[in-house]
Amino acid sequence: MTRDTASTIGHLEQFTNHLIAAGKSPNTIEAYGRDVELFSKWFVRINDRELTPQRITPIDVREYRSYLLTVKNYKPATINRKLSSISAFCEWARDTDLISANPADGISQVDEVRPAPKWLDKNEQYALLRTVQEKGKKRDIALITLMLNTGLRVSEVSKLRRDDVEISPRKGSVTVRGGKGEKFRRVPLNIDTRKAIQAYLSENPLERDNHLFVSQRGGPLQPSGIYYLVNRYAYDARLEDVTPHTLRHTFGKNLVDAGVSLDRVAQLLGHESVDTTRIYTTPSEQDLQREVEKIALT
Repeated sequence: MTRDTASTIGHLEQFTNHLIAAGKSPNTIEAYGRDVELFSKWFVRINDRELTPQRITPIDVREYRSYLLTVKNYKPATINRKLSSISAFCEWARDTDLISANPADGISQVDEVRPAPKWLDKNEQYALLRTVQEKGKKRDIALITLMLNTGLRVSEVSKLRRDDVEISPRKGSVTVRGGKGEKFRRVPLNIDTRKAIQAYLSENPLERDNHLFVSQRGGPLQPSGIYYLVNRYAYDARLEDVTPHTLRHTFGKNLVDAGVSLDRVAQLLGHESVDTTRIYTTPSEQDLQREVEKIALT
């Protein structure tokens, strides 16, 4: 191992430790590390020198952006994520006085027209609910109904406990304690969800495990189990590419279509910024199809 190589590895380790100390998620840390490592390999191949923060120039970042776009043919979202990782690495180097300025500053990201996320239209929602009500246990009916009507992430659903649910004759809510970034929020339950949960709990007395959704073997229903159930009932309903996140997107789209303000939709979904929520105002393929059908002559 050369001295330069050791220096590169040392910088990457220090950067990783910085991300851990900053409380970044394991997935984010892994993605940042992988992106910087790939940039390092490209840098060595192009410049015949090991990458160190001091050697990175704006030209390098700009050329790497072009390489990802024209040679690797990556999608804009992938390129922009990789550029963000490199910028974060350089920002860390600047904050630790390894460099005086961030060479990634001012490098524009790749413009993209962000497509609408996949969600279920009303007919598809009815088909899914009809299928689970015909073929599923009360647990599964409550699970699918809850996810369609609250937009909870799959990890949030898995962590729910029975005492997180409050139901009275006229209202109800579910408390999310383990949301993204460990954020706490309370989401109201509409009448359909309250009925489904009450029917489920009435047949399932309190068990030693206090989780709301329990697997057949006992213990909380894991995210993988939730993915399986959603996919199975969607398949039986003849729906393609439906995941728990599809149900979350469907909840967001339903709220926007109902005229709910974006700030309230963001609060219900646990978004930090309304900008994230704006994606539900993006027309889907189905929306655009309905619009062009309006001008058909037949």
